[in-house]
Amino acid sequence: MSAFTAARIGAPALAPRRARLPTARRAPTLPPLRAVVTAEDVAAKLSGDDLGKWESCRSILVGELGMDEESADKTMIRAFGWGGQTYWRNAKVEEVPEVEDVEARIAFLLEIGIEQADIAEKVLGKVPEVLGCDVETRLRVNVEHITKNYFMKPNTKNFRNYINRVPQVLGNNLDCAAQGLNCAGECNRCWARC
Repeated sequence: MSAFTAARIGAPALAPRRARLPTARRAPTLPPLRAVVTAEDVAAKLSGDDLGKWESCRSILVGELGMDEESADKTMIRAFGWGGQTYWRNAKVEEVPEVEDVEARIAFLLEIGIEQADIAEKVLGKVPEVLGCDVETRLRVNVEHITKNYFMKPNTKNFRNYINRVPQVLGNNLDCAAQGLNCAGECNRCWARC
């Protein structure tokens, strides 16, 4: 009803509506940006012997697997806990790789039937943390789990294709569904998603 109509019929005039002023909204708070760790950052933190170990491991990845130096450094940064901790959850923090361990992990991947070209591209390219997993306590146990629960034997075409397609199974260490647990929130290491 307009003010003119209200005055004509004798009704009290309504106060004109005031436009609401927009309220000040707080800007959403974003988590702080995490700096990307580079090979130069790692080299600055390492001393002489440790830097020599790092460079030796890099040369193994470059020489044996055919990776370029940049991708080898990126792989080792994630594999040994120098970068983000989404996989390691602070279990590995800025660990210096040992040449013998890196050679043993690559030899194990070759032993179970993964082709040398596929190690760099399909396994370490997707999940570089596999290079940081211990052979006896993680990799061998997971191959046994695949053999027992998925009925695939190492050194077969199906096994090789499965590892190339889903390489994170080599680093799994948790099975919420089989243990009857609620989700533990570590889905990047859980068998339930494979």
